[in-house]
Amino acid sequence: MTKTSTIFHIIDKRFHAISSDGQRIMIDGEQIAKTGMSPMDLLLNAVASCAAFDIVEMINKKRLNINSYKVEIVGTRPKTIPAPYTHIHAKHIFNVAGLKQKTAERFVDLGMNKYCSVAASLKAEISFEVVLESNQ
Repeated sequence: MTKTSTIFHIIDKRFHAISSDGQRIMIDGEQIAKTGMSPMDLLLNAVASCAAFDIVEMINKKRLNINSYKVEIVGTRPKTIPAPYTHIHAKHIFNVAGLKQKTAERFVDLGMNKYCSVAASLKAEISFEVVLESNQ
C-alpha cells in the first residue's frame, strides 16, 4: 500500500497539506500567529490517535460504553539538530463502565506497541500508563 500527500508552501514556515483522498491540514512552524500544528506536534498526535483508534475498536468489541476517553501524550526530544523524539509517554484516561485495569492495560499495550503503524515507524522508546475514572 502506498500513501501520497502534497505539501504546498504558503509563506515562511507555513504549509498546506492535501492527502490523496482530499483531506487538508495546515502545518505551521512559525512562532507567532500559528495557523496549525508543527510537524513534530502532528507526529506526536498521530501516535496518540493511531493507538486510540485501535483501542476504541477493542472496547467496542467488548460492547462497553465509552463515557470519555482521552490520551495525554508527552514527547521528549534532545536540543540537537535533528531533534527526533527519543521517548514518548502516553497516559490513556478512560471512563468506561465495566472496563477492568488489566483489560485496559492489555488494550493500550496492543494499541501502542502492536497495532499502531505510526509508533512502529519511529525509533523512539514508547511507554504508557492507564487511568480508569468513574462517573461516581
